[in-house]
Amino acid sequence: YDHAKKAKEKVDMTSYMRNLSASSLEVKRRIIRLNLEYSSLDREVDDEVLDRALKWLFDPGGAAKYIRGVANSNGLSNDASENPLRLSDLGWDKNDEVDKWPDFTDREHGPTGTLPYMSGDVIAGRCLHVPAGFDEAPDFVHEAIHDVESLLWVLVCLCLTRKGPGLGMRREEELDKESPVYNEELRCIVKKLFEGPDEELEETKISLHHQWTSFEEEVVVHFHPYFKPLKPYVLKWWNTLILGYRFRGEEFYNIHDYILRILNEAIDKIGNSATEDGEDTLAQVEIARRKEHKEKRLATFKPQGTATSATPP
Repeated sequence: YDHAKKAKEKVDMTSYMRNLSASSLEVKRRIIRLNLEYSSLDREVDDEVLDRALKWLFDPGGAAKYIRGVANSNGLSNDASENPLRLSDLGWDKNDEVDKWPDFTDREHGPTGTLPYMSGDVIAGRCLHVPAGFDEAPDFVHEAIHDVESLLWVLVCLCLTRKGPGLGMRREEELDKESPVYNEELRCIVKKLFEGPDEELEETKISLHHQWTSFEEEVVVHFHPYFKPLKPYVLKWWNTLILGYRFRGEEFYNIHDYILRILNEAIDKIGNSATEDGEDTLAQVEIARRKEHKEKRLATFKPQGTATSATPP
């Protein structure tokens, strides 16, 4: 569902920086740098990074937290490189400049989506994070980031409940209480995220958002070994969403670009690895099954004989 089609107005995202005088900008840059030094970021920071953070968080303290948060997420918090921190280090160099953003605030709507795969905000009907620069959580508005989170939950469900591609690949033996290899922890997280009562699904999503660093140990650790190569990309996806919710900056307004880059990287690296190690047997079997199924279905519609054209008079 394209919510942007329902927006009547657009918000100017550049007015703050455009109206900031050179002297005021320099003062704010100095304050940000002091905040970053106090938070033990061991690198100088390029002016472009400071300005990009200020574009989204007008307060220098909030901008410093934003830079620090993204640096932590990218493993740069203890990097003592002599080179200044640049846009490319934070993944901010590949984003399109967002000048205007659809304003959805006047549109009334309820939660939309399939309940087990709804984002935390959507299933709760409220914003679960208080973004930097806000005194309290803003009013809930369904944004693009919520749909991208929903797609993540679909992928997580597959990685938890299946052991590979194709038919008959559900982890029945681990999810069945009567099985000798029953996995109680796996069954518990699957139930809490996807199969439990509505209230339990909501409570679990809220808990994961409030304690977002627990996502790996509570969820990702239970992926079937077949999906192990996906773990770092799923974590990167989750961390990007959290940055978007916490700071409402680059990751919020360019969320599609970020996730497409993560997926393309996963396809390239996992695909190359599979080619080097030999073809993925399970995947090849499934591909063959689908081709055979397709051929059988197409054969149903093939003419059984050649029609004889009428003899012209």
